[in-house]
Amino acid sequence: MNWSQYLEIVRHSFAQPWLLALFAVFPLLTIVGIFARRRRRRVLMRLGRLPALAALTQKRSGWQRLRSMCWMSGMSSLIFAIAGPQWGREPEPTTAPGRDLVIVFDASRSMLSDDVLPSRQERARQAILELLDSLQKRGGHRVALVAFAARADVICPLTHDYDHFREKLAEIDAAQLPLDLRPTEVSVSGTRFGEGLRIAALEAHDPSRRGFQDILMISDGDDPAEGKLAEKLDRAQTPEREWRLGTELCRELGIPIYTVGVGDADKGGKIPTRDGFYLTRDGKPVLTKLTEKPLKVMAEKTQGTYTAGRTGPLPVVDLFRGKIALGPKHEVLDDALPLYQQRYPLFLGSALFFLTAELILGRSSKKKKQAAPVDPKKTAKPLAA
Repeated sequence: MNWSQYLEIVRHSFAQPWLLALFAVFPLLTIVGIFARRRRRRVLMRLGRLPALAALTQKRSGWQRLRSMCWMSGMSSLIFAIAGPQWGREPEPTTAPGRDLVIVFDASRSMLSDDVLPSRQERARQAILELLDSLQKRGGHRVALVAFAARADVICPLTHDYDHFREKLAEIDAAQLPLDLRPTEVSVSGTRFGEGLRIAALEAHDPSRRGFQDILMISDGDDPAEGKLAEKLDRAQTPEREWRLGTELCRELGIPIYTVGVGDADKGGKIPTRDGFYLTRDGKPVLTKLTEKPLKVMAEKTQGTYTAGRTGPLPVVDLFRGKIALGPKHEVLDDALPLYQQRYPLFLGSALFFLTAELILGRSSKKKKQAAPVDPKKTAKPLAA
């Protein structure tokens, strides 16, 4: 068994596996205790070899060792308890009906614009995380993540594992794109709306779940490369034609597209670069604005809706509850996450037992160390005649 397999077992065996790191405190306490005991003995030995000092420096008794074992066992059980041990399936796995939602995330450079603080990208990411929190409380809905820039790719397939989705979402950064999203020599545009829709409909969505599917796209609708490329390419190859083809595909498959626009539609904003400057073209800063036309058309053609988030908070949770969640739902039984039985009460009870035993043994040892009362008649010396 390699290290990755061991970590996977630990991840499924504990609800909070990172809390197991608290076990590292035990070796540190042991080392500190050894050095403290040796230092104490050296200080006492300077006072002489009196019987009282010898008693203070004598080795630990069996009761003291037993107390230490109880304390260690109690604290170990307590750490296991708070880490949330879990194993064994529930007798009847519970499932909640839901829909399949593919979130199409715009990872193009224009999403770094400063007209929304801290950026369009971070505002969209925060809205998605709020949606995940809402979905996780209810359960039943499966989510997938598709990101697009110069190219598009499935970042996270359909899953009930919202934590895994969060990890994949955190990896997407328009300032440092994964290789699968970067442009190539044959890239048509810097923002592939149509390619993102195509991959969401054909690769991210499950063909057997038609009628229970939705696409949620969060974007600024802007493609700074569209104007110049349209002059060089045939009309059938232009970026506008591509997103219309993607929209038509979703309409034929019966997948509604819900779009959310982020950014300033009037003034727009500049695109910061990693070196602290702004993206320029022909010596002038590139200005990007929220372009609502394509986002509105995508929604209207597929029986979805367009939500103008602009520079304010993105009402993604309200959109899902008020529109998406109202559609027909299906129950997923084959790929639902296993529900493990929580075993923390066993370890919590064990911790209470050992810590209580340590406390009782400590009181007993103190009573034994107390000196017996001295009888003055026995200790009194006879008077000299």
